[in-house]
Amino acid sequence: MISGNALPSGTLPYCANCGKELLWTDKFCSRCGHEVGKSPVPEQARPEPPVPTTRALGRNTLVYLTREGLQGVRIQPPALIYLALLVPLPLLAAAYVGLQAGTLAVYITVWMAASMLIYDELRRRGLRGLGAEPPALGSPRMSWSVPWQSIRMADWNGRTLWFTSSNPRRKLSVTFDRADAPLVEGTLNSCGVRYSWRPPRLPRRLTSFPALVLLLFVAGQAILVLAAVLPFFPGEEQMYITVLTSTRDKIAGTTFMGEFLAIFVNNVQVALGGALPFLGALTYGLASYNTGRVIQVIALTYQPNPVPPAAVLVSLYLLPHTWVEESAYPITTVAGMLALTTWRSVSPGEFARRLNWGSTKLALALGGAAAILVAAGFFEVLATYLKLAVLAVWVPLAALILLAVRSRRRSRGTQLTDRP
Repeated sequence: MISGNALPSGTLPYCANCGKELLWTDKFCSRCGHEVGKSPVPEQARPEPPVPTTRALGRNTLVYLTREGLQGVRIQPPALIYLALLVPLPLLAAAYVGLQAGTLAVYITVWMAASMLIYDELRRRGLRGLGAEPPALGSPRMSWSVPWQSIRMADWNGRTLWFTSSNPRRKLSVTFDRADAPLVEGTLNSCGVRYSWRPPRLPRRLTSFPALVLLLFVAGQAILVLAAVLPFFPGEEQMYITVLTSTRDKIAGTTFMGEFLAIFVNNVQVALGGALPFLGALTYGLASYNTGRVIQVIALTYQPNPVPPAAVLVSLYLLPHTWVEESAYPITTVAGMLALTTWRSVSPGEFARRLNWGSTKLALALGGAAAILVAAGFFEVLATYLKLAVLAVWVPLAALILLAVRSRRRSRGTQLTDRP
């Protein structure tokens, strides 16, 4: 039995709050001040501000911005992507065998446009099944997560985030809506993600669709003019004389509609060949070169006497159909390049409108070029009947160009006004 003044023997007590060893006579901890005998003081957890659910769109991935990291979910299984690529092939193969017309490049371009359209429609259907909140990890849709600390490298341009994580398979680029840019930047900074600002390589005015079309048009005309005035390589002149003779034989003696169809089909093949991905610019350059060489042959074989190639060039550039026809080729070439690059980087908000789809833009560009070539073919055949009177076509053509420029300026002004 222990008296009131005696102290118990054995192991000394310790502070329940910080773990410091105490004496039996201590009523308070000398380290943290905690009263002996009471339960430890729970730390008050600071509530972290929630991150609003923000989504970004990749090629086949929807990515959610969360506090833990980037959580992605596959939109469509790879089998459907392969299906989109395979569905148009039987129809195009049957058309190629049945018609026995057109170059292979034409069918490749049509196949690309059809496959993109089918896939974008499948992607739209897949997005409808995904909600605003991230799905549970391990779901049948193959969701995955990239923690912030695992991101090795990130680039950000205020719209698209490129990142590479410690997992080599997680090297992606996703595009956010413009309004979400401040939230994305704030989250990257608060989570300690080091990222570099990736400015556009060229000013936006130089990389827009009209600017690229104009630049390519100027380059194509420069190639055409040089090919028309520079001397032939050995054996080249005879080859182009054969080409010109064959073309004239096909058109000679045909009706107005027959001549128009022959010209239109040839021009459409050239335009669609220029839309080949990554090869379209080369195809367009070769087409411009061939046109220039044929112009030189026309000058050398002109009856009754040969004329300088520059004279033929001037006469062609005075005719409206030359400018109309030559404007169609860079349109399809630029559309083919952008369809697999810039036009594929859209945000979830933008993808809600079909006009923002890369496949829709490509289809509109190809259809617009075909319409331009219809007008060019009609004017070219008309020139053989009206002679110099065809110059009067410049009046309505100039009015249409002026109307198109004014309409574009109005649309740009509306976009700048509506932009937040």
